[in-house]
Amino acid sequence: MKTYTAVLHLKNKEPQKVFQLAGRVSTNLATNKDVYPEPDPPLQTLDKEIENLNIALKAKDGTKQKNQAIIDQVEVVHGMLKSEVIYVNKIAQGDKALILFSGFDCNYDATTHDIPGKALIKRVEDGSTACSAKIYVGALPEADRYKVEITTTPADPVSWTTVLDFGSLNKIEIRDLTRGQEIYIRVTGGNTHGWGISSESVAFIPR
Repeated sequence: MKTYTAVLHLKNKEPQKVFQLAGRVSTNLATNKDVYPEPDPPLQTLDKEIENLNIALKAKDGTKQKNQAIIDQVEVVHGMLKSEVIYVNKIAQGDKALILFSGFDCNYDATTHDIPGKALIKRVEDGSTACSAKIYVGALPEADRYKVEITTTPADPVSWTTVLDFGSLNKIEIRDLTRGQEIYIRVTGGNTHGWGISSESVAFIPR
């Protein structure tokens, strides 16, 4: 399907550019509540992290500690913008005007965009801490993030709970599981255009 898409035109995570884009998106979403009534993440949460980034930028004094604080906060805000892009694309449904209302840039050439195919869990093993699980997944060409869901009753479709969002292929680990309780795990690959097809579920017992 050929559609227009909201995009994150940030080739690198330059702090000032991330701060400016986040501010613009927050302002536009707030102005266009009739189009975007329930931003995800909520604007209150986004605004708080934008302000934290602003504080970090103002406190910059060249020290390694302050520089690292900026880098860490840029990661937080950038991650939230990724979530907002997904939300905007879900609401806009390819409408260029609605996308521009959000404050995000729009790809001006309508092109074909693919969401990832079906994910495949290769294996699950004990994680780096007690009651955790490390999940190895086959790479999906179109995916730049992975979502992990768990349940104790896999036959019940509404019982699945998301425990990890935006996991990278090299680090898919879930923690704080219940020792000795058998759970079922499934993984879904996604990108800014949406989530693909969930993997087959795999049983695991945390230790």
